[in-house]
Amino acid sequence: MPQLREQVFKHELMKTVIAANLPFRTLEHPQFHHLLKLLRPNTHIPSLTTIRQSIHEYGKEVHQKLKKALPEDTFIHLATDCWTSPNKLGFMGTTLHYINQNWKLCQVTVGFQYLGGEAHSARYLGNKLSQIIREFGITNRVLAVVSHNASVNIALAKHLQANVFGPKWDPLQYRLPCLAHVIALVSNQFMRELKSNPDNDETSSSAPLIECSVKALQNYRPGTFAWSVCKVHYFAGVAPRNGIC
Repeated sequence: MPQLREQVFKHELMKTVIAANLPFRTLEHPQFHHLLKLLRPNTHIPSLTTIRQSIHEYGKEVHQKLKKALPEDTFIHLATDCWTSPNKLGFMGTTLHYINQNWKLCQVTVGFQYLGGEAHSARYLGNKLSQIIREFGITNRVLAVVSHNASVNIALAKHLQANVFGPKWDPLQYRLPCLAHVIALVSNQFMRELKSNPDNDETSSSAPLIECSVKALQNYRPGTFAWSVCKVHYFAGVAPRNGIC
């Protein structure tokens, strides 16, 4: 029983570190030890090395469970995004989306990869993403890939077609841009065109600039409000008017 309680305590301590996003060095802080010893003097507190190893092993167990939980007879959609942490470290997160046998929409996180110091080219990111796709055995079942609107992700989709999915997977049709990012682009450009200044009581509006931007729609001039609207028209499938867009 004492050994069982020790294993339970270590597991709960590991879950606390994960859930509270605590740094491993917290486990060796004197005040943390004092708190646990106050509750139970005979408490054996695992080292940060032990907890770190336990978390890695637990991650592998969850990984295997996720692989077994994926339905074998349905398409799976994939979403990925990259960002840089405050301490200048690059990461790529990957999630899978599918409908299970009970018609429930499921979303699982399957990748959180460190990108390192290499250039984030389409080939480099594609190899990272390909690793996850092959590990989960879904090479022939991925339908849509949702990603940021950066141009590198268009090249990424073509890389996946050439090296993973094959010619039947159309990167122009199945690589979907993030709608939230499209809306953010449009709203930010719209506010810039209005020249809105929230720090003042007066808000200056330049209708002539907006009119010019609408005319610029015909020229697909990048960086204008009209150009952003044109993108929304395209992705939303809105029919063009008077040949515009």
